[in-house]
Amino acid sequence: MNRIPRKELIRKAWHVSPGILGPPIVLFTPRWVTLIVVWSLAFLYTLQHLKLKRGWSFTVPVAGLSYEMMARESEGDNYLGSFLFWVNLGIICTVFPKLPVLAALWVSTLGDCCNAIAGMSIGGPKIPWNQKKTIVGSATMFIVSLFAIWLAHAVLGSKADWTVATLIALVATLLESLPIHSAYDEFTVPFGTALLMWSAYGGTLLSPTW
Repeated sequence: MNRIPRKELIRKAWHVSPGILGPPIVLFTPRWVTLIVVWSLAFLYTLQHLKLKRGWSFTVPVAGLSYEMMARESEGDNYLGSFLFWVNLGIICTVFPKLPVLAALWVSTLGDCCNAIAGMSIGGPKIPWNQKKTIVGSATMFIVSLFAIWLAHAVLGSKADWTVATLIALVATLLESLPIHSAYDEFTVPFGTALLMWSAYGGTLLSPTW
């Protein structure tokens, strides 16, 4: 077992926090409350992104602290990943019903977090198309994503179609493993998950049922 740096553990704790704090808001408040919370955070993270790009000197609430705790060297001048995540989550919460929203939120936070921790701590063979990712990490991503999709169904009192759930978990795992800038999977994984789940069940966009 490899030792995971403390800074990386702090990063993952911040990364998984929306998957812990967000679902109660989605589950137990009206849609407008969810949208106010998510788009407010999207605004703050957009402001942090613009601040870094333009060299502004003021402190952005929440997003500024998050930047200090989470940002990698490659994000030192943009904080692109968190900007993409929150804007993307705002779009997902605006457009999709609760089931795709919860699935996307948990797959992107729990799945990615467990994937990274397993990959760094256990190591092992690399994925052929991305030498920065491990087979162990991607296998963990798939298992946790499948659990996340089941959990989204369970908390809403619906029955999961395991064929659909397995396919969506596989696609989410593939999207996360692609050899692209690490920030971009903050968009591709949650949006891909939400879109595939909505498509599989033939849901209605902008559903009045929240």
